[in-house]
This record gives sequence, structure tokens and C-alpha cells, in this order.
Amino acid sequence: MRFLLTIAALVCTGCGSSAPEDSDGVGDTDVQTPEPGFGTLAASFGIDSDWRDNMDEPATGPFWGSVYNADEVSAIGPDEGAEALANLYVASVDLTGDLSTAVLVTTEELPEGWVTILGFMDSDGNAIVDDEDPDSKDPVTLPGQNEFEVIRDVESEVEIFFGLLNP
Repeated sequence: MRFLLTIAALVCTGCGSSAPEDSDGVGDTDVQTPEPGFGTLAASFGIDSDWRDNMDEPATGPFWGSVYNADEVSAIGPDEGAEALANLYVASVDLTGDLSTAVLVTTEELPEGWVTILGFMDSDGNAIVDDEDPDSKDPVTLPGQNEFEVIRDVESEVEIFFGLLNP
């Protein structure tokens, strides 16, 4: 019996921690929350040739859009209560020739992580400030095609893609 107690004592010697437990968290230096990082997106624009060919007017016009946290966007658009991280406006996007433009706009600094850019090209020039909405056959972006990663301290090139003509 004495033999079993000796073995049990030896096995349990390493079971407990010899360091005192610090329950108030004061002095904990191991846990550090990293500072949030920021980056930018340099955006070009693109459209599928089938959509471009089905437009009522040429595929050119101003772009109105917003950048959202991707976690706050579903397949049908921003969730209720989602707030734009930034708004984008480009005076003229011309997709009448090549299917993609050069970089036309760079965002302000955005928090690192995944974002979605939603917007439209006002191909008939009838959108007005404070009421920027697409009308029939204006090219619009779709959430799943316009999700991008913002990387800390990096300017990432992305292509905003018009995946549908507004019904």
C-alpha cells in the first residue's frame, strides 16, 4: 500500500502549478490586443460584354458607391443598420471599349478585413446628389463579386465589377 501512495505522490507532483494564480489580471503582460490596421483599395472597373451590349445607352457615366464591412452585407445588399465605411464617387467611368479601366479611384483608409463595394454606373446621367439610385438598365455591382480584403499598410488593386443591369 505504501508503494502505491509513493507512486501516486510522484505522479501528482507535476499536476499542479507552482505559480500563484492571478485572478485580477493586473500585471498580465502576455495578453496584448493588436492595434487595428488600415489599408486602401485602388479600384478599376469592369463589366461583362453581354451586359454592356444590352444597355440602352453607352457604358459610360459617373459611378456612385459605398464600402461596407463584408459581414454586414448579404446577397441582396447591406443589412438593416449597416453603415458605410466610405463612399465613392468617380465622375466618369468609360467601359465602351476594353472591358476594364485603369485605376480610377483610391479609397480613404479602411480598417483591415473584408469589405464589399456596392454601387452603380449612372449611364443615363440622371442620378442626383443625395438621391443616388440606379434606374432601369444602369449597371450595378453584386455583393458576391465585389468583396475585397483590406490589408494593413497596403494599397491593394481591385476591380469593381458590374454584374447586372438594374431591372
